[in-house]
Amino acid sequence: QQFMEEYNSNLPEPVTEKTANTSEDYVELAESTEDIGKAGIYAKKALKLDPDNLDAERILIDCTSSGVIDVLKKYDRAIKHGNEVMKKRGYMNEDCIGDYWGIFETRSYIRLCGAYVETLVDCGMYGRALAEAKNIIHLNEGDNLGMRYKLMHIYSLLEREEEALALHAQYDNSEETMMLLPLSILFFKKGDFDTAEKYLKKLCKSNKDTKKFVKVFVNDDLERYLRKISDYGYRPYSNEILSILRLEYHDLVAVTE
Repeated sequence: QQFMEEYNSNLPEPVTEKTANTSEDYVELAESTEDIGKAGIYAKKALKLDPDNLDAERILIDCTSSGVIDVLKKYDRAIKHGNEVMKKRGYMNEDCIGDYWGIFETRSYIRLCGAYVETLVDCGMYGRALAEAKNIIHLNEGDNLGMRYKLMHIYSLLEREEEALALHAQYDNSEETMMLLPLSILFFKKGDFDTAEKYLKKLCKSNKDTKKFVKVFVNDDLERYLRKISDYGYRPYSNEILSILRLEYHDLVAVTE
């Protein structure tokens, strides 16, 4: 108790409208509020203090866009601006490429690019999303944002077998649910049922909840399981991650319905 009291006493005070004075302070306010209008105001203040704050630019797009075309145009401009910022600050060189997340100053750019990929996938623009996702992994090989899962999702949708297998090998033939299920579906779509079954069996072995998930899925009881998932995250190799996968990648999993 004494340790916690001393530790907490040394933590900085939460940023408020009265104490905010830097661009990052206003980004923190924008990300912490559920009021979209306020978030947009904070993002504008952040950009006024630092026009190159890419996090603020990303937040402002989400808060002020009027439709799909408007969102896409704004993201196109933001990505172009982000490229200019990275070049201006000297991060588009061999020493930095591949380790972007390890460099704190490049994280806002990776977050912007990641949000752009999400938008492209939501719009069904899989070709463009694929190119952007591959670029993110090129810049950030450790893939802290999990962009490999988006990429595997796209490869499966487009039936890009060689590229999907190469991505799987790049990440040590990971037995993660979000790699194995799309691979199984990819081969199912191509009519290679033996290989599809092979990956499905691997999934059943690594994720013991796979059969339970199938029963839930068949009984159309998925929403009940989603409500049970903690707000603080989900357990890997569980029914929870399968439910998240079904929700996020519905266009892919729907193939097998």
